[in-house]
Amino acid sequence: MRIGILTFHRADNYGAVLQSFALQETLRRKGHEVRVIDYRQPWIEEFYRWFSLRMFRRDGIPYLKKNLKKFLLAPCRRRNFAAFRRDWLQLTEPCTSASIPQDFDCYVIGSDQLWSLHCLGGEADKVYMGDFPHPKDAKVIGYAISADMKSVKAIGADVLKTCCPRFDALSMREAEVALEVQRMSGMHCDVCLDPTLLTDASVWEPVVDHRWKKRKYVLIYEVRWRKDTKGLLRRKAEEAAARIGGGCEVIDLSRMNYSVQDFVSLFRYASHVVTTSFHGVVFSILFGTPFHALPLWDGYDLRYRELLQSLGAEDRIMGPDDEIVPGPMDFNAVWARLQDRRKYSYDFIDMNIGYGK
Repeated sequence: MRIGILTFHRADNYGAVLQSFALQETLRRKGHEVRVIDYRQPWIEEFYRWFSLRMFRRDGIPYLKKNLKKFLLAPCRRRNFAAFRRDWLQLTEPCTSASIPQDFDCYVIGSDQLWSLHCLGGEADKVYMGDFPHPKDAKVIGYAISADMKSVKAIGADVLKTCCPRFDALSMREAEVALEVQRMSGMHCDVCLDPTLLTDASVWEPVVDHRWKKRKYVLIYEVRWRKDTKGLLRRKAEEAAARIGGGCEVIDLSRMNYSVQDFVSLFRYASHVVTTSFHGVVFSILFGTPFHALPLWDGYDLRYRELLQSLGAEDRIMGPDDEIVPGPMDFNAVWARLQDRRKYSYDFIDMNIGYGK
């Protein structure tokens, strides 16, 4: 089957491009011919510009202050993400909502926060809601679409009752959101894993730069912080590095000035990881890299807290006063439980998309 993926692949964000690659490779391994549709979503294009005149006009000086680091790092960051998309994603020609390619047997919308309005400038995107021209006999599948409850309620029952029937099958990433979408739309909605969790280390080995194997380091990946936790992960990482010894250094991914390939490689070869990120937890688990995660209890860390609880790895959740004692982890039980959790998502794909030749 020829499949086109519609997602946030153009976001200069590690999680966005990695989940795009993971879904592409999962479907390819099932024998499908897969392309990521190079849809240029207007808000995403505007948000990730080096400088957005539209946002400056809207927010003024606060926009400049908030994004000063972004302006300084933008050229390097943009090159890094563009290189990964060019080298690792099977892209179509660029298109708009009016020119989505018409030569696919199935359109898979997902994963990522495609129904979260704060990621789209406050308005739902009709393409991600299944409203775009496509062949009459082509399937439209929603895979692990993410949203927050505020966005679902803002989209509203009337819109959901119109858009959900456009999907031949629909799944969300969060169970709570799936239940609400089902209640508001009247359409059955499954719950599926983020595509990165469908993969194992073998999917990522071709991406890994093995030069990082020569370094000994504790890795930081901090995507959010509170005022009272700023600098906390750095202190924890430095303490862990000192305990490891032997010239162990601290490497911080948080500024996102490393390439996507470096991101994957750094998780592959780290001595220990400290993170506030869902994908930081995911890649530590995939590679069997010892880690600790610091929740901020702001609602955004619910995904990795629930994931760790479901995998029996709650001991990896640390408090601000906890001491990190680096050392090996036994991942066998975690991987076994993850494999059990994958089954439902694989079944959703097999039942609604099937196998290729």
